[in-house]
Amino acid sequence: MTCAPVRRTVRRMKAKALADQIVDLSRTGAIPIPFGVEHFKAQFPQFSESHLNTVLANYERNGDMVRRAKQRARFERVSEGLYRPL
Repeated sequence: MTCAPVRRTVRRMKAKALADQIVDLSRTGAIPIPFGVEHFKAQFPQFSESHLNTVLANYERNGDMVRRAKQRARFERVSEGLYRPL
């Protein structure tokens, strides 16, 4: 049985890795800049669209993972639903 803090840490690690993969896709030109979930959801079929939206929002400059968990920002919000890598 896994305790809650360990599960939470594992979820954060997976989200962080996903955020980094999205940045890599944009830097290699596989997705346009600025991008939204519709541009890369085909590369991550194992994740729901709502989860992908949450990762984008959490890892942008004012997102929860950046403010609360002191993670490095991966995205900057350009407009509603569109982001660019940092």
